Amino acid sequence: MNQYFKIALLILVISPISSFSQNKIKDKIDSLLYVEEMPYICEEYTKCGHELFWNVVKLKEKGIPFLIEKLNDSTETNAGVVLFGGNYAVADIAYVALEEIIHGIPTFELLGTKFDQEGCGYCEYWYFLRKDYQNRQNFKLAVKNWFDKNKKDLVWVSNNEFSSCDCSGKHPNEGHYEMKKK
Repeated sequence: MNQYFKIALLILVISPISSFSQNKIKDKIDSLLYVEEMPYICEEYTKCGHELFWNVVKLKEKGIPFLIEKLNDSTETNAGVVLFGGNYAVADIAYVALEEIIHGIPTFELLGTKFDQEGCGYCEYWYFLRKDYQNRQNFKLAVKNWFDKNKKDLVWVSNNEFSSCDCSGKHPNEGHYEMKKK
């Protein structure tokens, strides 16, 4: 067998396996549409939020590009937004999952708005993204650009800290990524 044939055969064998794996990841990300409860205040993550959400968080770095791709999906889910009203869009759930994988994403800097706009605190996130679909598009692009620029400086930190909720107990990933300390 000549070398080119061996390489071609190897590519043909590996491609479907890689494609299958990517499809499984995409299917998990797509399942965010069916999340009915988001984590908020809980004792253990297994009793806090929908299992589909945590299955996506467990994808860690493999899920990041797919989560970023969902950041403009304004499809409404059945998961209610505690304290602020309305329901999460798929994009909002994807962003919360992303924040569980990467702690310290500068949300309001990337939104291009202030955290405490007119005294409402985090509600500015909801008002800003719900106000105009273009805001979602711009946010998605800003998050993608931030990740592309900073991914080489992300380091894994082993711990049980949660980003998105006042949960206690063992984090499903037993850690998260964050920016390297300078």
